Amino acid sequence: MRGPLTRRLKAATVLVAAAALAFSAGCEKTAMDPDTDPPTGSTIENPTDGESLSSETINVRGRAEVGATVEILVNDVLQGSAVAAVAEPNDGGLGRFTVEDVSLGGEGHKVLKAIVTDLYGNTADDPVVIEVDLDITPPPVAFEQVIDAEYDTLDIWATGLPQVSAVGRTDTTASDARVRYGINSFRPVQADTFPGEPGEPDSVRFWVPMTSPPLTGADPETLVQYYLEAIDAAGNVSSEGFRVHWIAEGRDTVLAWDDGNFGSIGNQTTGQSGMQLAVQFQAPTWANYVTEIHYYVMNDNQDNPNDPQAPTTKPFIAYVWRPNQDMRPGVPGNDGLNSGELYPEDEWLQLVLPNSVNITNNSWYPDKQFFVGMEWLHRSNPIFGLDDDLPIDFMSFRYNWTEWEQFTAHDAMVRAKVSDIPSGNAARTAVIGPGGIIYDE
Repeated sequence: MRGPLTRRLKAATVLVAAAALAFSAGCEKTAMDPDTDPPTGSTIENPTDGESLSSETINVRGRAEVGATVEILVNDVLQGSAVAAVAEPNDGGLGRFTVEDVSLGGEGHKVLKAIVTDLYGNTADDPVVIEVDLDITPPPVAFEQVIDAEYDTLDIWATGLPQVSAVGRTDTTASDARVRYGINSFRPVQADTFPGEPGEPDSVRFWVPMTSPPLTGADPETLVQYYLEAIDAAGNVSSEGFRVHWIAEGRDTVLAWDDGNFGSIGNQTTGQSGMQLAVQFQAPTWANYVTEIHYYVMNDNQDNPNDPQAPTTKPFIAYVWRPNQDMRPGVPGNDGLNSGELYPEDEWLQLVLPNSVNITNNSWYPDKQFFVGMEWLHRSNPIFGLDDDLPIDFMSFRYNWTEWEQFTAHDAMVRAKVSDIPSGNAARTAVIGPGGIIYDE
């Protein structure tokens, strides 16, 4: 026999079921119609339309509606699919897809299609279409020779500057060429095209300048393995090796108007703070840098209070100048080198410029003419020698705060050392192999 509690529970169950049924009926009446719009805005971003490719298997990436299935066809053959996932930024609600390991097949022209179908089964009205070319054959390349060097009187194949050029051949299937060793790469500066055989690409000869590797006195030579390379638009590279033996040898000379004889003790010159002394030179055609300035320092006849045997010379500033329109010292060619103090007297002071001055710019140094000299920082110190032996060359000048005065009875004892290559820790390299030997393979 059922009691009151059982009857109450049964009544409550019936009420809940009725309420659920009524809610369900209401939902059916308010539900939205199914999505029948095809997806739009889909793109293929990688590879790009018209691109040349060198890999037979690629990943195809792009944008499509989130949740859409993207099928990739190559020449109308299905090669894979993927689902577009949420991406940040979403670019108007579009997600990103990647279809991996898409096979392009053999070499040739390829048409890639992306067929996009959204979550509701709607397919885009038109597939996304791009065209690419698969090219896995590198262009030909051949090393011919190294040029831009001549035999000199020492029977050494030398250069005026530490640079030579490699000559190579390829054809018009190449879009670029280079010479490479390690991380260093040199590009062509000239290319000439010659007609090829019927049905074959035209032939191309190209020239690539190569500067020397870094060499020092402690490491004066090296045999460098170079690679001459031709590259096509797809990134295929062909390569042929050759070797050049570089040796650190340079050529330099000291330019002077004086003959080293300063005569009597009265043949000397000095100045006050701000005054300057300069001598004009013209470097030989093979010289490219001013590397040192030499000064004959006279005795100032003063005693050093701390050591009677020590000099009393004071600092000055050493300069290289460009000539101005009046052929007088103009714009400085260096930052000015402080000589330091207490350098010896009655002998030559040879200052090595920490940064050699390049005199190959003809606008700055016409026919490689330049001035070297100094600026006084102290009154009557230092004192420099003057040479009065004939002939007088009229190439010495002193700045008196307002103008440059020309010496007419003396040559100032200031000299310049010039070289074909920079000095210091930089490479002094001007020789390719002993006896001009070029190594190739």
